[in-house]
Amino acid sequence: MIAVFLEWLFRGLGLLVILGVIVAAIALIVLYIIVIKKAIFTKDGTEKFSKIERTTATRYLKAKRNQGGVGLIASISFVCIMLAIAAMIIIMSIMNGFRGEVIRLTIGSEGHIYVNLTDPSITEPEIKALESRLDAIPGVDEAFQYTQHYTGVQANGVFGLGQVIGIRPDVLQSYDFIANSVVEGSLEGFGQGAGSDRQIAMGSRLAANLGLQVGDAITVYSPRVRTTVTGPQPIRKNYTVGAIFSVGIITTDLAYVYMDLEQSTLLFEGGEVMGKLQLRLESPDDVDRLEQPVYDALQTSASLSTWRDKNAATATALRTEQIAMRFIFMIVVIIAAFPVLASMIMLVKNKSKDIAILRTIGITQGGILRIFLMSGAVIGVLGTLAGLVIGTLFCLNIGLVQSAIEGITGQPLFPEDVYQLAGGIPVKMVWPEIFGVAFWGFLISTTATLIPALSASKIDPVDALRYE
Repeated sequence: MIAVFLEWLFRGLGLLVILGVIVAAIALIVLYIIVIKKAIFTKDGTEKFSKIERTTATRYLKAKRNQGGVGLIASISFVCIMLAIAAMIIIMSIMNGFRGEVIRLTIGSEGHIYVNLTDPSITEPEIKALESRLDAIPGVDEAFQYTQHYTGVQANGVFGLGQVIGIRPDVLQSYDFIANSVVEGSLEGFGQGAGSDRQIAMGSRLAANLGLQVGDAITVYSPRVRTTVTGPQPIRKNYTVGAIFSVGIITTDLAYVYMDLEQSTLLFEGGEVMGKLQLRLESPDDVDRLEQPVYDALQTSASLSTWRDKNAATATALRTEQIAMRFIFMIVVIIAAFPVLASMIMLVKNKSKDIAILRTIGITQGGILRIFLMSGAVIGVLGTLAGLVIGTLFCLNIGLVQSAIEGITGQPLFPEDVYQLAGGIPVKMVWPEIFGVAFWGFLISTTATLIPALSASKIDPVDALRYE
């Protein structure tokens, strides 16, 4: 009962937080529109962002130490914005890289979209025509027919379980994930040979468990049976190990056996054509976008499933982590903008006499507003641009950074045998996200100047000069 109450309590608090964020965002947008409209679209007939306004805004940022240290705080604000933007770009890029590696290791040699044709009368030429239509879809890397069976394998008197995948030789040879991971033998002879000399490829761990090397024989069992004088006997056939691969994924290296599609169809389906297709995409994240185009290209009844359906827990965890971390770093940028707000408040307080004088010589409220908006915007724009450059350079030279850290510590930062990261720290720079971060930094830092700038424009010159 208490657990249920706490669950509903946390859900309610979460909804309140989300609602509060939405209300605050709407309020900021409204405030931003009102102030910017007043600053830019005033009807006083004066020039907007004139030279005197730009010069005054620049001089205010160079305030001396005896004027409250506004210049020092402005410098600190610049550094805070710069570091926050750079950190957000770096962390997001590394997280995108790790996410890609997790997806790669989770999917392994599996496909991204699976098509199961429900028409039992479909023929081989029709399937090949269907493959061509699917290959033509933008975003689809390759579409091919396959079979997949969990069955028994035996060699050297040792029995094991394997996942036998039937695939055409040209498809397997063009699949870099397997082709570049061959540690013994070669895929050039895959599917070739006659009788028991026909070559197959298998995972390194499964080969080690069965005591197999390239050139050895392996027996593959079929769930189909045949009737003999001694009773039903399982159908089995001998093959020759032509290649052994090691991709670094336990499930793949421990169970996968690749067999020529024609031989697999004969062994497991008795030669009957199975309407199963596998699609590999240019990006695993495109599965939702490409489901409808795939349906349209099929032009026949079929059912679709994706890698997310098969790995629902992993896909959900990755998506939740992606959203949560971006939300956290957006808050970090907001926190980094507080020094901008503090410096602008101090600047307005220290310059109240100057504001009164400017008002008496003809500067309008809109002009005062624009002066302080420019002062704050300069900090935000320069800090954002500097953070953008630093973050991008860091990501582009992540290998040098990793080498430097490892040289200082004397220890590998991400051991290859633990993290399966042969190429070092993975980084994937998504440019729309990077420019989105830059826009967010500019927006937050500019928004932080709105309230002080608005209060500065409201200062009454008579009250400001009364006690001077």
